[in-house]
Amino acid sequence: MRIMREIALEFCMRSLIAAATLLSVAAVAHAEDVTMDTKSGQTVSYQLYTYSVSTCSSEGQFRTKVLEEPMHGKLDIRPDTFIADAPPCSGRKFVGTRISYTSVKGFRGTDHFSVNSGYPVDSSEMRYSYSTDDFTVNVR
Repeated sequence: MRIMREIALEFCMRSLIAAATLLSVAAVAHAEDVTMDTKSGQTVSYQLYTYSVSTCSSEGQFRTKVLEEPMHGKLDIRPDTFIADAPPCSGRKFVGTRISYTSVKGFRGTDHFSVNSGYPVDSSEMRYSYSTDDFTVNVR
């Protein structure tokens, strides 16, 4: 009977660990809300880049997929180079991805779009961690 209880307890612990692991994976995949402000006909950008603080080396470019296009503007997603502004990597250049939105001239109001992006977790194995960003753009 004691052996069965230990096995049952071990099974419960493994189940809890598996559930916690699934919750942490689900947390990575949740949507982030991003709000940006711009003037009609102008461009506003959002930068995606990651780097290792210990080595100040770039993790690389993001993989992106537009899930929902904006109704009142145009998206431009392309590789770009960014300069870190936080120590210990201040001034170092990193490769990443820039998401730019330009509203239609004359449009004023709120526009929305959604982008799924994956950043490199392990470039040697080409593994990526994905999340979805939901953008709200306030156009004046």
